[in-house]
Amino acid sequence: MPSPSWHRTVGITAALAICACGGPDEADRYLLDFVYSSDTFVTDPGTFVSFDGLSFVVETLTFRLSDLRMDLSPHVRCEDYEEVLSPEVSCINPVRRPGSPPLQNSPEVLPGVLHLPGPVELGTGKGLTVEGKQVFIPRIYYPAIDTRWAPGTPEHPSFQLRARFTYQGKPHVLEFAFQSDEPMRFEYRGLSTGLPEMFSEHPAVFGGKLDIHKWLSSSDILGCLATGDLTLDANVLRLETGRGACADSARYMRMEIERSGDLFTALRR
Repeated sequence: MPSPSWHRTVGITAALAICACGGPDEADRYLLDFVYSSDTFVTDPGTFVSFDGLSFVVETLTFRLSDLRMDLSPHVRCEDYEEVLSPEVSCINPVRRPGSPPLQNSPEVLPGVLHLPGPVELGTGKGLTVEGKQVFIPRIYYPAIDTRWAPGTPEHPSFQLRARFTYQGKPHVLEFAFQSDEPMRFEYRGLSTGLPEMFSEHPAVFGGKLDIHKWLSSSDILGCLATGDLTLDANVLRLETGRGACADSARYMRMEIERSGDLFTALRR
């Protein structure tokens, strides 16, 4: 369980619905959303590769997040962005602790924050919405998005993946899921790319991305299938059944997923 300071210092992804009466200027806002893709330039964006080079193509992916928070810069005031804030989103201005030095970036200044409680369900065919509406945030700098996995249920877990692969010339699927209420952070891990086609109607989009390309980078799937350390149930592979050399494959994949949170800023050229 994180300390109380976590709730003050973590950044997050706040969702803000635009006003039905025309809304703010496009230059003042980002569409906020979450995506998943591979950052490698040699594969399809929906493909990730195991340690031995076996390719997996995402068929469906669903993940659930709650308690979304995003820190504001010290000079940002909530009242300057009231027209893009929806009732579901709270905004708290930066505050200075009594007796702290009068420096803008003093560690005694508690950052302002945007907060969306959630939970929200994202993934294949599921963009970020609040009560069926797309969400927007002020077009300013955000250093990170901090959130938590929404625990879910065994039927609707925090994270659920189904990915296709070919083994011995036949089609198979990898199924993987987990439940969690642990923190999850999205922060910049590299250069932002151009505007994805799915957002072509919007001039600017900001949000979190699950970078999938390392998810199985520690597992020798082909080798474990050959030795029997991994087995297939009909055409389904489940890492939780691994033993021997692949006994920890499910744990390693979950670890890679939990640290794959990236940020993207996409602008229409």
